[in-house]
Amino acid sequence: MKIDKEIKQYGNDHNVPITLDDTLCFLLNIIKKNASSHILEIGTAIGYGCITMAQNTNCQHIDTVEKDDERYGIAIQNIKKCNLDEKITVYHDDALHFLENCDKKYDLVYLDGPKGQYITYLPLILNLLNKGGIIVADNLNFHGMVTGEIPTPRGCRAMIKGLKRYIEAITSDDRLQTTIYTNIGDGVGVTKLK
Repeated sequence: MKIDKEIKQYGNDHNVPITLDDTLCFLLNIIKKNASSHILEIGTAIGYGCITMAQNTNCQHIDTVEKDDERYGIAIQNIKKCNLDEKITVYHDDALHFLENCDKKYDLVYLDGPKGQYITYLPLILNLLNKGGIIVADNLNFHGMVTGEIPTPRGCRAMIKGLKRYIEAITSDDRLQTTIYTNIGDGVGVTKLK
């Protein structure tokens, strides 16, 4: 797996959440296995994930959404530096607003934005997926709080409740086939639209 060590180091040094290596490797394998050509990433941060996807797969295009002004600016710089500005489009937008107004179709959606909003995003994402399309959702364990291994601080309770509702939705909907990998990264859910 080719990774940009400089971008990864910046993320670690500046406390920017970036995708863990094993999660990223797992995601790349899913993209390759399913020949996903049009990808949407929710939560660009500084561009580490979308750059790694673009450099390590044969996908045609990645759209990625970032709300934070500073991270958006850094992501744009990083993508240009890697000569990927024709393969990656960064939208400076709130993910919910983007999803409500998007008229494109995707083969794969990588969900790594605000965790408590996954459940809100889900019906909108399903409308944007091609048949057989896949949602890869990161952080479904959320440091052990979702499973109750670690007590949930008061400020995280609404987010954890939202994650639990998302997990319930993706595992109980007959249109979806879901596997949750608790041993990869911070918990990864793979949901396929039948």
